[in-house]
Order: sequence, then C-alpha cells, then structure tokens
Amino acid sequence: MGSRSSPDPQLSTSASGRVPTGLAAWRTRPGFSFSAAAGSLPTAVADEVAEACRPGPGSILSLPFTTSAYRSLQAETEACLRRLLAIPDEFVVLFMAGGASTQFALVPMNLYGADTGARAVYIDSGHWSRRAIAEARRHCPVHVCALAALTAAWGCGGVPETAAAQARVGMSVLEDAVGYRPAYVHVTPNETADGLQFARLPVTQAPLVADLTSELLTRAIDWQRLDVGYAGTQKTIGTPGLTLVIIRRSLLGHARAGTPRVMDYGAQAEAESRLCTPPVLPVFVAHRMLHWIEAAGGVAAMAVRLAHRHALVTAAMAAGEDVGLYRWSAPSAWRSQVNPCFQLPDEETARRFFAAADATDLHDLGGHPERGGVRLSLYNGLADDAVAALAGLLSGFACSEAGRCHQAP
Repeated sequence: MGSRSSPDPQLSTSASGRVPTGLAAWRTRPGFSFSAAAGSLPTAVADEVAEACRPGPGSILSLPFTTSAYRSLQAETEACLRRLLAIPDEFVVLFMAGGASTQFALVPMNLYGADTGARAVYIDSGHWSRRAIAEARRHCPVHVCALAALTAAWGCGGVPETAAAQARVGMSVLEDAVGYRPAYVHVTPNETADGLQFARLPVTQAPLVADLTSELLTRAIDWQRLDVGYAGTQKTIGTPGLTLVIIRRSLLGHARAGTPRVMDYGAQAEAESRLCTPPVLPVFVAHRMLHWIEAAGGVAAMAVRLAHRHALVTAAMAAGEDVGLYRWSAPSAWRSQVNPCFQLPDEETARRFFAAADATDLHDLGGHPERGGVRLSLYNGLADDAVAALAGLLSGFACSEAGRCHQAP
C-alpha cells in the first residue's frame, strides 16, 4: 500500500508509438518552411523549449497557472515585451487564449459601447481586413472605407504610393464619417494574403485599433497613433494559442452588457489575464523568443534584418521581374516587407516554380488560397540560410526560364 505502480507497458508503447502519419512525414522533411501561417523558431529557442518540455516535475507542460512560477513567467514576458516595444505605462498588456481572429469579435464587443449613433470604421485593405469587417458586422454597425476609394482623389492610381499619403488615410476616414460618430478605426497594417503593408500607421482622431499579428516586433510602433494593438504570436514571436492585446487603459471598462467576463478586456486586466486558464506553453515560448530578440539587438535589429532580407529577395527577383516572370501583387510603396507576394504568368509556370522549390527543399511558398501565386514569409525566426536559399531559387528559376524562352522555336 502506498507504493507507486509501474506504468502499463501497453499504454506506454501506445502513447509513444502513434505519431500521426502526416505529422511524422512533416517532422522529417528537410529544408526550410516559408509558411505564412506559422513562423519558424530559431534553433536556440526551439532547443530551450524542447528542454523545458521534458517529462518530470519541472516540465513546462504541467506548470499550473496558479503558481508563483507562472506569475513570474508572465511578468517577465510582459516586462521584456514592454522593453522591446517601448510600451508606455498608460497601456495594459493582456495575455489571451486563441488566435487573432477571436479579436475580430472582441474588439467591437469591448470598444463599441452603447452609443447607437456610432459606427465602427474599418479600412478595407485586403483579405484579413475583410475578415475582420465580416465579424464586426455581427456585433455593431460598421462603416467600410475602401483603401482605393479613400485615395482616388489624390491621383495615386488606386492606393497612395507615398508614406505621407498613407498617413493621410486615417484623416480621410474621419472626414468621410458624416452623420455618425466613429467609435474606433480598425486597420490591418500588414495584409499577408495580399502582400500589402502600410509604411506607417494612419492618423486618426477616433481610437485606432490595429491587427499586428504578422508584423509584431518587426518594426517600432508609434504609440502616439495607436490605441489598441492585438497579435497572435505564432508568426513572429512564438507558437499558436496566445494572442497579445495591448490596450490603452482609458479604453477599459466599456464592454457592452452581456460580454462574457473572459472576453471582457477590463475584467481580464483586473485579473492580470488569469480570469481563466491562460495558454501556459505559448507564454513560455513567447518569453524565450522575446529574450532572443532582445539579445539579438531588439526591434531595431529585427527591422534592419528584415529590410536586408527583403532587399536580397527583391534583387534576386529583378531579372525575372524585367521579363514579366515575377509580377508583384502590390505597388512598390505598399509592398510588404514581411510577406511579399507575387504572381507567375500561368499555371504551367507556377507548376515548374513549385517543383523547383520542392527540389531544393524550400516549402510552403504557395500564396493564400484566395489569391494564388507565391508568398514569401520572412518572419523573425527564419534562418539566414533559408533566405539565402530562397534568393538562389528566385534568381536561378528566372535564369532557367530565360533559357527555356531562348530555346523555344
């Protein structure tokens, strides 16, 4: 009595031997992934996470969120995030479960309030802004401002070509708001499906809300312009399951009646993001990733690194671009640094391109299913060797296609 039972051999074998077939193949494939859905972790961070997940009483996988150890982990993660982004004291950081798409509903639930004469203003800049718009319409009146329509009067050919024009987008949103009060303005600064990115946040008078999921910690944030920023962590600073919400304190406490407490920003802030069980493992991964970024030189270093990578890719595409092989999805001033996208001339050329990518072990380069083409995701954790190999593919494929054209009768 009181002795510890030996583990059931059948159970042990079963639990360790049934890796899903698809996952087993994915785990063993060589090369690099450029997936827009989830960024890579640097090897050093991945090793730290793997070590922390080892079985035993100290495994991060069994860390209760009620312990002082977890509270310390969350506090250190927040402190590092604040240092990296220079977050002012008047902002609260929330650690919330789920993906950023959850915030498509939570933003209007928390910010729209009870003013029936107000509308939420959404800038339609691409696929993900439209997803946010569709969800917001379920919760409040929405006024949609198409980016092209807002800038047509400036003679910019659909979207403004300069950073100064981009900054004026927000003022145009408010000037267009006739007959109602804007509750807030929502923008998606980096559209991963469209390869489009704002050079800077727009200027607004109403509170500005931004979906920062695909660009968080790739560049500095202007806190004079931004009031709420939210981001899933799986692309630039961690793994799926955690969304960070950074919100100005003055905007807390305005959730509409009936909002579940776990979805109420004010209630979560009061409970220090522990009103319900937080995603412990993703918080740990974010902790290690944030400290890796800090050790590498911080956000300024990530921005320089990204600009270099984008320039390398752009240079590698130049020859193909000149002959119409690579066709950028966005104008140069709006081209995403993080997720540049381009189209190929036809399906047969696309088939050859992806075959060449597979042959060199470069994976997940396909564009969004609704956009097609090619998408190059250059998130923070991607290895330098991956970018060098990608540049080689882009320049090499252009050369091979040029040879094919020269050989054609």
